[in-house]
Amino acid sequence: MPAFLADISTVTPGGVKMNGREAAILADVMRLAYERGLINILGGNASIRLRDGFLITPSQKPKNMLRAEDMVFVDWDEGPKGHASMEWMMHREVYRASGSYEAVIHTHNPLTLALHEAGLKIDPAQYVEAYSIGPCIEVVPRLPPGSRELAEAVGNAVKRCRVAVLLGHGVVAAAPGIYEALDAVEALEDIARIRLLSLVGGMHQASRKP
Repeated sequence: MPAFLADISTVTPGGVKMNGREAAILADVMRLAYERGLINILGGNASIRLRDGFLITPSQKPKNMLRAEDMVFVDWDEGPKGHASMEWMMHREVYRASGSYEAVIHTHNPLTLALHEAGLKIDPAQYVEAYSIGPCIEVVPRLPPGSRELAEAVGNAVKRCRVAVLLGHGVVAAAPGIYEALDAVEALEDIARIRLLSLVGGMHQASRKP
């Protein structure tokens, strides 16, 4: 295991002291999501379930430069102990939806959104790399970011499928581990790229026919 993921102690902005391994992992995951073009510099969020709540990424901080001490603890009942992501309620509803989910990530997959804007969908059963996505993908209608309505809609969606596309917004994936959740949103974006390229290739071939 890399040294920066070792068991260290960290204090969150809310003054909550905890093992820093989860916090360091969240920082690593957001850096990877940014490098893969799944989020912009200030966008996206991720969390890891803890016993008394969950640890989530902060709001309005560069996601490729996060440190373990930037993470915010969210108490199940009392809410965030610091400047948490505006989507913390959504993460809480996902965890409440299923005790099997230990991590959640929310990204802004541009190609996935483009595919759905065009009225197209992805069938995970058609792609080998979709094993990390699961057998289905839910679609959530346009709802205000950070709202209780969005949080509840996503919570209901992940009761059926652990990956959901939020129209005009992004993607949410829940999983037993945070790297598995990241793998799911990355796989979804790769499949969207394949689907869009195949459509463009098909139109090009059709245009060349006499």
